[in-house]
Amino acid sequence: MKNLLAILSGIGVGAALMYLYDPQGGNQRRALIRDKAVGLTNDAKLAISGKAEDLSNRARGLMHEAKSLVTASGDNAESQTT
Repeated sequence: MKNLLAILSGIGVGAALMYLYDPQGGNQRRALIRDKAVGLTNDAKLAISGKAEDLSNRARGLMHEAKSLVTASGDNAESQTT
């Protein structure tokens, strides 16, 4: 069973290399694969930076709310003591 799997894997790798490096269309296929990989990388970078910016804004908002609560409770404590 292992021998059959090794043979089939070898055939698959050979067919893929032949498909990518054939003289007539290989350059175009490789360029297409490269362009898609670059596009996916750029999309991933944009998604990650968007999420990071969103999390940063949420954290900034939480800090502002916490300051407001502390300031408001501090104002209430001063008005109750006087």
